[in-house]
Amino acid sequence: MPIHSLKYQKALQIQREISETLNKSTDLHEILQLSLERLLELMELETGWIFLTEDNTFYQLAADYQLPPAMADNREELMHCQEGCTDCTCLQLYWEGHMKQAVNHVKCIRLKQAVADKMGETRGLTHHASIPLTIRGKKIGLLNLASPGRHRFHEDDLILLETIAYQIGAAVERTRLHQQQTKEEVHATARYLIDAYANAERIKREIGNVHTRNELFQGIMEELHHHLPHWTHAAIITMEQGRLTIQICLDEHGPKEVFDKEKKINLSQPDLIRRAYVQQRIMQENKKPLHFSSLKDHQSLYSIAFPLFMRERPEETFGVLLLSRSTTACDYLEIGMLEGLANHFSMGIERIRLYEEWEALLVSKERNRLARDLHDSVNQKLFALSLISGGLQELIDKDERTILEAVREVQQLSKEALIDMRSLIWQLRPDHLEQGLVTLFNEYAQKIGVELSMETPENLEPSQSCKEALWRIGQEALNNIQKHAGTSKAVIVMESDADGFMMKVIDQGNGGAVEKQQSLGITSMKERTEELGGSFHINSEKGKGTTIIVRFPNDRKGR
Repeated sequence: MPIHSLKYQKALQIQREISETLNKSTDLHEILQLSLERLLELMELETGWIFLTEDNTFYQLAADYQLPPAMADNREELMHCQEGCTDCTCLQLYWEGHMKQAVNHVKCIRLKQAVADKMGETRGLTHHASIPLTIRGKKIGLLNLASPGRHRFHEDDLILLETIAYQIGAAVERTRLHQQQTKEEVHATARYLIDAYANAERIKREIGNVHTRNELFQGIMEELHHHLPHWTHAAIITMEQGRLTIQICLDEHGPKEVFDKEKKINLSQPDLIRRAYVQQRIMQENKKPLHFSSLKDHQSLYSIAFPLFMRERPEETFGVLLLSRSTTACDYLEIGMLEGLANHFSMGIERIRLYEEWEALLVSKERNRLARDLHDSVNQKLFALSLISGGLQELIDKDERTILEAVREVQQLSKEALIDMRSLIWQLRPDHLEQGLVTLFNEYAQKIGVELSMETPENLEPSQSCKEALWRIGQEALNNIQKHAGTSKAVIVMESDADGFMMKVIDQGNGGAVEKQQSLGITSMKERTEELGGSFHINSEKGKGTTIIVRFPNDRKGR
């Protein structure tokens, strides 16, 4: 085979191996060091070093191999150029524009200085070849190669070295651009996270003083829309009467109303929201269906669902925060920030629940205080008035009919007032619920003079909130019968099934209660029913009696 063909094949091999070496890493120092060592091995040279430059005032020794002791031991003095480059001929020529291609014979001032100052062994090195690393006119650095006793390189070798220098320069530029891009991405991510955490803190402060659930949900959506606008869609879903129910939604225009028929979902549907709720884990999906008709606009987006629950009571998950956007999935830093925000929402919901319980406790205590005060003062005085009016009847001459009728009327009014007062005291004291609704209704009916029949199943176990609502509604209905129905008989029917509870209060009295639906008593019964998501109906034609029907959905958590 001809000699020039062998040289050509060797040149191709060197280029290929250097190219492979340059692509092994993204660490700039590593790729330069590996490439330099491989180049020296393939070209059978002993020593080499690479300078990188950014401008004519800054130089860096980026890689070196087998420098002679005189230069290696005094690297700070001899191998790092100083400003102005007066001690480095190759770099001075490079920056002055005199080295546009490989230079065969450069007498090294550094080596001369090392010999003159007796800094150590130079291994006979006096000259080196310099090959500029330049890409599209941009000065990147210098590749210097040397061997003892070798002053010149063959022309073909210089051409090969220029080709390899171009490869090295391109790799350096590519790596620098990659590092710059990575740096910018890191800065952008850091800025995003800083802004996101700052906005999360603002959201926490804004919703910190809300005292009702509806205001909290509205506030959360408004703050998400204002401070985290890249999450264009959001929803808060809570467990209500055994079903996941949407409380409020957000789209790119802001919070929006959710109609009743679009609020609920059956738990048997295994979508993102249900899995986050049941498994108490953060769930992510991209462009997957959600089984709420009001969330159709989320289905073409990337979505992430956060369970809402208190860490101290993980068994009481009470909802899910759903966030959606058009961009790709979250990284772990963003997820951590959003999880912290979801935890704060959970604490906000729990705080409101505790606040509502605290208010209910205050009301209960105040009712007990009023009941006690009424019993100790007004009730005793009415009882005394009843006794006195009864005694007066014995003292008044029967011929004095006018006075006698007045005393009898006082006695009747005092008896009625005493019955009303005892009824009021019973209504104010809710601490008898543990006796059971059947016992309570029978005792109460007896106290107000109503003959009551009860039809109830044996195992009637409504939740505490449902039991109190049934008790209050039944009390009010019995009071209305005693005062307005024109009958002393009533029937209460209670039923229970998997869907919830139903209570009917029936009388065969005067009827006509429909005309009084704006009365305080009927309004109160209706409001108590609707507070627990139930339904209230009243049928009351004149002369045909009255039937009140109350239905409550099953509340599995008893909240």
